Amino acid sequence: MKPVAEHCLRNQAPIAEALRPYLEAGGRWLELGSGTGQHGVFIAGREPQVTWQLTDLAESLPGLRAWQSEAGLANLPPPVVLDVTRTGPPAHDYAGVFTANTVHFIGWTVVDALLRCASEALAADGWLAIYGPFNREGQYTSAGNAALDAWLRERDRDSGIKDEADVIEQAALYHLAFVTAQAMPANNRLLMFKKNG
Repeated sequence: MKPVAEHCLRNQAPIAEALRPYLEAGGRWLELGSGTGQHGVFIAGREPQVTWQLTDLAESLPGLRAWQSEAGLANLPPPVVLDVTRTGPPAHDYAGVFTANTVHFIGWTVVDALLRCASEALAADGWLAIYGPFNREGQYTSAGNAALDAWLRERDRDSGIKDEADVIEQAALYHLAFVTAQAMPANNRLLMFKKNG
């Protein structure tokens, strides 16, 4: 059985459209924390010039394999296990790294490891795209995000919605320069970084 995340069904098209200008050049992209794999399958199906590598923790691999196998796309290779706190990326020449709805589910120690892994994976001038909810200037951007943050911290006190400026500052430590932020549906944001050559 393929796992299905309803929020992926709602936001996969807006995410793919926002990423399209960065994907036009093709190349290999690495997805960190692929979850169900729905985003990767959707994007790979729309962008045949891009090879999209799904990754996640070992327990997510069966679901990722189910989506990847059924899709049967030549540009969507089998998923691989990747724990950013334990291992580095599978290669170091990716044109882009993408992660969606991960940063608010993890603590700062893991966020730091994720940014380090992304930087190691990217070729010079490669792109990092981070999608999800962010606070701005220490404030929630919606009542829904405030409720989400409370739920996250109840289940894991180290998790929670991060401030956009703090993520940008942390990314800079790994030579990931902030380029732009795009407003997305349901009070989410897409932050784009470029790795300094």
